[in-house]
Formats: sequence, structure tokens, C-alpha cells
Amino acid sequence: MYLNKVFLDPHSDNPTQIRVVYEYVDFLMLIDIHDEKAWPYRVGLDEFESLSLEAIPDPITLITPEAGSKAEDIRDRAYRSVSLLLSDYFALFDKKLRNQMIKTVLEVTGEPRLYVIRQLRRYWQRGMTPDALAPDYSKCGAPGQDRVGTQKLGSKRTTSPGEGVPITEEVANFFRLAIEGFYLVKGDVDLKAARTKANGFLKSKYPKIKKEDLPTERQFRYFYNKHYAKPLVVKARTPSIQYAKDVLPSHSTSATNNFGPGARYEIDATIADLHLVSEYDPDRIVGRPIVYKVKDVFSRMTVGLYVGLENPSWATASIALAHAFCDKVEYCRKFGIEIIESDWPSIGTPATITADRGELLGKHGDILVNRFGITLSNTRAYRGDDKGIVEKSFHMMHVEILPYVEGKVEPVNGKKKAGKRTELSANLTLYDFTKMVIISEINRNTSIPLEGYDFESDMPTDLPAIPVRLWQWGVKNRTGVLREVDPKLTYVNMLPHSKATISPSGICFKGMYYTCVEAVELGWFHKNRSIPRPKSIEVAYDPLNTNVLYVRPDNKFDSVWQCSLQNRSRRYQDMSLVEAMSIRTESRSTYAEAQQESDYKAPDLQKELEMITQLAYKRQQSSELSNNSKRLSGIRNNRDQEREIERQKNRESAKPPKSKETATVTSINSGKEIDQGFDYPDLDDF
Repeated sequence: MYLNKVFLDPHSDNPTQIRVVYEYVDFLMLIDIHDEKAWPYRVGLDEFESLSLEAIPDPITLITPEAGSKAEDIRDRAYRSVSLLLSDYFALFDKKLRNQMIKTVLEVTGEPRLYVIRQLRRYWQRGMTPDALAPDYSKCGAPGQDRVGTQKLGSKRTTSPGEGVPITEEVANFFRLAIEGFYLVKGDVDLKAARTKANGFLKSKYPKIKKEDLPTERQFRYFYNKHYAKPLVVKARTPSIQYAKDVLPSHSTSATNNFGPGARYEIDATIADLHLVSEYDPDRIVGRPIVYKVKDVFSRMTVGLYVGLENPSWATASIALAHAFCDKVEYCRKFGIEIIESDWPSIGTPATITADRGELLGKHGDILVNRFGITLSNTRAYRGDDKGIVEKSFHMMHVEILPYVEGKVEPVNGKKKAGKRTELSANLTLYDFTKMVIISEINRNTSIPLEGYDFESDMPTDLPAIPVRLWQWGVKNRTGVLREVDPKLTYVNMLPHSKATISPSGICFKGMYYTCVEAVELGWFHKNRSIPRPKSIEVAYDPLNTNVLYVRPDNKFDSVWQCSLQNRSRRYQDMSLVEAMSIRTESRSTYAEAQQESDYKAPDLQKELEMITQLAYKRQQSSELSNNSKRLSGIRNNRDQEREIERQKNRESAKPPKSKETATVTSINSGKEIDQGFDYPDLDDF
């Protein structure tokens, strides 16, 4: 098949490009596609094949004219003339017959002979299609070359005085300097200011330039639009991090490389846009809670949660991950929510976890890698889009919950000058908000279909894009990723770890005292120093529950002692660690304030005591004292006498005061009156 193919003929003096315009059994008709006077000529098929000409891509690119354009009219006019000749195509290769056919076309169309001949030749040389007769307007106007003249190009001025200045190479350089050195590097500069900068460069070099000779804004904008493509301008004016995150187009989705449930989890935290109050004192505003979420990329299901007051860190991220790995039924029951395992079926460890860099670095990240065999993937700096699924879920959480709560965080410009502080209207506790978040996530997991979910080719069309349904389908059809773990040991090992001290009072952790059976049996709390005990020990703690502490006596994964809160620390029972530390901080502040008051009064007390001792000393010095032996031998008698004097003073002070007027008393006893005293008895009488 040679028809319409282009070949390079190197055998001629100047290598030519020839096109096959007709193919028969034993010969071909060829034409030089660049010769303005060329006509098709005949070459035998065997001779053509013996030349071994090189087939090349068609060098002529045809452009279809726009509908209703002048180019379309020109193409249609030319094709009307040529189409009349194509009725007997083979006869066109005979000169005599071709001339007769052209003469007939001239009589019908009224076109000039030279015009018809040129269009026929153009039809053969450019590919034998109607678009081959379209004009090449794209080659007009010296594309890619700037016009340089001594006079200003374009229309003349009608409102501004003067004739204007042409954009010479010098002026163009000033334009480039203003655009590239001022406009593109400063995001708050507009194009008008860049033109002002360019005019400033021009005036600096030519101080006597006339105002009517300065380039106009239209000239500057034309130069800018012509030489600076919009995508490059956007990239230059946008910070690289913001450009990569918010501007650069996305070529794939998060679920593309995640084969099934558990292939990759994303974890992130946010500060909720509302304020909470204390569960124990509604008058105390405790601020905004922290929400951690763990999302499965394949199904978009929320597999783990943490809602609390701890700042984002490994300590809080580990609780969310422990929740993601274990059963959710008991967790929901703590908040009065009854579910079954199929309502929240995500149990087990994933293959990969994606998180911010700071949260999975360090020894706790090693636990995930070495013990659970999880691959950690850290996001790039300032690239929240690396975990876009969990980032988007925070927005949806606020959309669902905030319309029903008080104490919402207003935007920066949302409060009026006379408006109230939104914190004062807060009434939800941490328990209330946690319950709302759990209910919202369960509803989203089990009921709400996902918009724009990218299904794989093997996923059935009757599978709704509901997270729990996607999870169940993936577990059934794409298993092998999730791995089961021991719930309790996983929970303890994922908790944050710290150091606690040991004393006879118990295991002290952040001012709270705990005890456990193992420690009692080892005699750690005995007051006898002969029984050895460690000064400190590693413990795991739950920031949401102060009632329990886990002692880690060694580095073994399954070595755990469970400790309970002692009665001496009952003040901190049934609290979160943040609330307990808040109470402890306030208590220390109260004690410090009282100690400060005591320290302030201590000098006055000291002064009084010193004055009393000084008076006693002076009194003793002014008295005449007996010799030492006499003073020492009379201590017992002196004590008895002094005690009697003290008793008499007490009797006198205990008597009721005497009334000035004596009441009249009539005796009702006819017998002998008994004289009875009413003095206090001595203490020795008892």
C-alpha cells in the first residue's frame, strides 16, 4: 500500500520528497510535493521498489478551518473546482484529457485557468483531501519574529496627545526587567505597578523624555501577554510549596495504589472549632478539644478516633492507632452507644500508615515497624494533600456537628464590636462532644455514600460507595492485608510511656499514687530500707483514664502489671489526665498562695516571739535569784503551788458574773437546808 505515502528521493541532485497520488497493479503515479510546476509522472512498480526509497512522515500538516471563517470559504471554493475533475480521476494523468476536462470546468465555474491548475496541483501535493486546499494562514505574518520599526505600530491615538513610541529592543528590555525583577517576584504587585517601574527605568536613562513618549499601558500589556505564558506566570508568582499543594494539577487519586482495606491508613489531628466546659464544674471553660482520626484510604472509613484535651503528639496519636487496631464495641459502650461488630468492623493492623513527620519518629515508631510489621510513610513538609482523605474528613465533621452546638469558634472578623465572647455560651463537656463525634462517624461509615469515589474495573456496579460496604467487599475479595493482634497488649504497648517513682506511699506518677499486687509481693512499699526497690520504673498511661496505670517491668512486649489508683489519690478518680493535672496545678497554686501569705506573716511572728523572750530575759535579770541548789531542789513544790494558782484562776474565770440586783427567792423546802458548793472539782478527784 503506497497510496498517499511520502518518500524521500536521494538520487536526484537535490533530495526531493515525492507523494504517491495513484497506485495500479504494475505502476505508480508520483508528484514532487514542493515543485510549484510539478505534474504527476509514471514509475513502474518494480523500478520503484528497486530504488529502496525511504518512507518519511507526511511533512504537511493540514488544519481544518473554523466553521464560518474566511479560510473555510476559500477551501470550499477551491474544492468545488477540483471535485469536478475528480469524476474521471485516471484521465487526469493524461495531458490531453486533463486539458479537455479543465476547459469544461472553466465553462461551468467561470474560474481562471491558472487558478484551477494550481488548486489541482495543490490537491495532489498536499494529501488529496478537501482540507489540502485550505489556506495556510498560520504561516502568515512572520510568526515568532517581532516587527521592529521606527514608528509606533498599531492604530493612532485619538484621545491622548502625541504619536507614541515604538517598542524597540531597549524598551522591551526595560519591560522584561520590570516584569521579571518586580512583578513576578512580588505577589502583591499588580501589572500597573510593573508598568510604572518600567517607565521609571526609561526615565532614569532618558531624563528629558517627554510624557507623551512613554509607553502606554496597552503597549505594556500587549508585550506581557505575548511573551509571558499564564501558567508560567502563576508558577513564578506562587510560592513553591503552595504551588505544589494547591495549584499543580493532580494526575491520580489516593485510592489508585491501595489494593484493599488496610493497605494504607492516614492519621491526622485538628483542633475542633468549639469550646468545652469541665464535666465536674460547668463554670470552668476548658477550651477547644483535639480530634485525631485514622482513615482507611481504600474504603474511606474512619477506623480510629481520639477526642481529648491533649496536644497533638505521639501520646495522643498512639491512642487513636490503638483504637484503630482493636474492637470498637466496648469503646462505644463507654459513651452509651450500642453497636455490633459489623457496624464498625475495622480490626487489625494495616500494611502502611501515613502521618506527619513528628508523630511517627522515635522509639514509638519503632514499635509499629518492629513489632507490628507496619510500614511508616511520612508526609512531605507543608504538604497536607499527601493525606487529603483524613484532612477532608475534618471539614465534614464540623459541617455535621457545629450547627447544633453552642460555643463555636467565630472567624477572625466574625465578632461584632459589641458582640459576646463565644466561649461564654459553651455548654458541652468532653464526654458530650466525644459522643457526638462517634455518632457522626458511625453514620458516615454506614449510611452516607461517597461522592466521586473512583471504582476499580473489577468492582461490581451494584456496590454502593458507602465506607462499610466498600470495606466488607474489600475484605471478602481482596484479603491478606489486615492482621489480627491481641487487643489488650496492643492497647498497652501503643499507649504513651513515661517514668514513675516508687516510695513507701506507692507508685507515684504525676503526683498520683498507684498500687498493684506484683509490687506489694516484691515488698516495694515496705518502710524497711533493707528490702530493695527501684527508684523509678517505666509505665504506660492512658491520658483519658487516671484510674489505671500499667507498669512495664522489662522491655518485653507482653510484660504488663496493671495498677489501680490508691485511696490517698481518690481526688483524681474517674478523670482524664488533663483534668487531673489541671486540678493539681490549681491545688499547687492555692498552696503556693497560702505559703506566700505564711511567708509574709512569718517575720511578724518571729518578731513577737523574740520580744516575748527578750522581756522574759529582762525580767529574770531584774529579779533577785536564790542559789542554784535551792532553786533546783524546790521544783516539785513550786510546780504544786503554781498548779494550785492556775486552778484558782480557772475557777474564777468560770464563775458567772455577779448581778447588780438580787432577785427575791421564796423557798419551797420546809426542811433543813443543805449547804452545797458549786466550785469546779480538782482534776485529781476523777
